[in-house]
Order: sequence, then structure tokens, then C-alpha cells
Amino acid sequence: MIFVLVSLFLVFPCHSQAKRSKPAAKSAPGSSEKVAVKEPNVSGPTPRIKFDKTVHDFCEISPDSINTCTFDFTNTGQGSLQITQTRGTCKCTIPDLAKKDYAPGESGQLSIQFHAPAFTGPTSQNIIVSSNDPENPRVELTVKADVKSKVQVTPDTMTLSIVDANNAGAVPITLKSLDNEPFAITGVNNEGSVITVDFDPNKVSDTHTVYPKVNIEKLRQYLGGYIVFNINHPSSRTVRVAFNCLKEFDASPAVMIIRDAAVGRVENRTIYLTSNYNQPIELESITSDKGIVKVTSQEQTENRFKIDVQLTPPPKEGASRTFSDALHIKIKNKEQIDVPCRGFYKLGQ
Repeated sequence: MIFVLVSLFLVFPCHSQAKRSKPAAKSAPGSSEKVAVKEPNVSGPTPRIKFDKTVHDFCEISPDSINTCTFDFTNTGQGSLQITQTRGTCKCTIPDLAKKDYAPGESGQLSIQFHAPAFTGPTSQNIIVSSNDPENPRVELTVKADVKSKVQVTPDTMTLSIVDANNAGAVPITLKSLDNEPFAITGVNNEGSVITVDFDPNKVSDTHTVYPKVNIEKLRQYLGGYIVFNINHPSSRTVRVAFNCLKEFDASPAVMIIRDAAVGRVENRTIYLTSNYNQPIELESITSDKGIVKVTSQEQTENRFKIDVQLTPPPKEGASRTFSDALHIKIKNKEQIDVPCRGFYKLGQ
């Protein structure tokens, strides 16, 4: 009997012993018991980067000009400072650093080359300096300026027409030096060669007046842009004149979107076709690619058409959740207006 009791004790240890062998439970949230938090291991001397300034204002500068400035800094820490990266937020701002490592107390200089935009007005760009300073690993510097041209161009914007053969909006353009420095026009260009300008590259003067000529067919393709005058003024390389033009006709909406479409459920829409030059509209035909969009009625005023259509979502093709069609409105002796249609089936369809 004694032998049996000893054997049972060895096989089944007592409950209190098993309980004590479990790991201690964590403190409940809100408990007053403090939990030890391991602090990060920071050892050794640390560097500190300090810039004398973080913003440089060029004040007034010329368009398309190259400008330089410097940002001075010092390693005010006890460890070796390492500049890991310097970069501008755009290609027009180029930072340059003589070296990347600086001993405690050593100073350095970051050189910046800033290429001003061709447009006038306030502008700014940032430079990011990354280092091994644990407190300030990423410093943001700023260069800013007010871009002003020394050559005034009048007008600075032209509104053109694609129905006016004479294009009364293409008025004479005058370039005048504001500091009385003489210059020559060395080139004129614009996208698509919509506008041509005759000029004498050998004429040097403080004032130039030129007469733009408009190609109507090219204007239909490029409804807006800039005439860029290249000049050799000491402080200005280019000046620009904006031009814009309305399309002859507009469709509203320009795109028809059908959401939560159901197969076979008809959707009604209205399209308005308008002449932007208040001219009569004569339709030649209205067709669709797939027959999903069908015209139900048309109502004409002097310079506008109201076109009612029905869209009938077709049966789904496989797992696709979309369908498409396009309505083609052909205006007699004029351009064709295309109105795309895009549909999205309702989930579960």
C-alpha cells in the first residue's frame, strides 16, 4: 500500500506545484503596477546640424535666369556629421556640397543653383538635406523669388476665333524694354506652328512691334498655347503671349456614365449640342457604334440641339463589369462630335 501511494504522487504532482510553475500574468490595463520599458540604447557622441538660415529670398529675378545662393551650416554636436543626401524638389534646383563628413565644430556650405521659370510671378522650391543627426535627420530649405521680366509684352493674352478668317483677336504684339536696354528678337515659336510672326533678327531696339498670322486649320487642332519670343536682352531670355480659342461646337455632357446598370433596364439621358459662335447647326447624321445608345427625339433652336437618348445595357460578356458605346454626331460641312458612353453593371448582376 505504501508503494502504491508513493507511485501515484510521482506520476500526478500536486495542483499547487503545477500552478506555481506557470508564468506570471501581465498587469491589467489601468493597473497602478509599473511595467519596465526598455529605453533605446543611445551611446557615443552624437552630431547636430544647424543652418544659419533655412530660407533664401532672391527677391526680383528675371524669367529663365540662372541664380545661385548658399546655405551655411555647422556641426554643433560631439559626433561626426555625415550628410547622406541633398536633393531639390525639382530639376530647376540643383544643390552642391563640397564634402559629406564634418567633424564636431566644423562648418560647411551648401551651394544652390536655381533656374527661374519662364513664367512671371512668385515662385519657390525646396531642398531636402538628410544626415545622421538623430534629432533632425531631414532639414528642409527653401529658395523663393518674384520672377519679373525686364521686357514688357503687350498684350499678354490673345483670344482667337476659328470662324473668323481675319482673326481680329490676332492684334499686333509689342515688346518693350523696361530698363531701356536694346535687344533683338532671335526666334519665335509655338506648338503646332499655329501662329507665325515675321521679324528681323538683325534689328536691335528697345521696342519691337510684330504682327501675328493665324493658321485656322492648325488652330482647330491646338486651341490654346503660348507664342514664345526668344530675345537677347541682358536680363531676359524669353517672353510669352498666351492664346486661346473656343471649339466651334460643344456637347454636354462630353461623356455619358451609367452606374449600377442592370441588363435591359433603359436609362434616359439628354445631350445638348451648342455652337460656341452662335451659328446655326445642321445635323447630317447621328449614329452609335453598338446600338446601345439610341436617339429618341431631337429639338433644335437657332444655335443648339437638344438630343434625347436611351441607353440599354447589353447582356454581360463573361466576368466583365463594364460596357461601352459611342454616339457620333455629324454636323453638315463641319466636324464630327463624339460622345463616349461607359457603363458599370450593378454588383451581383
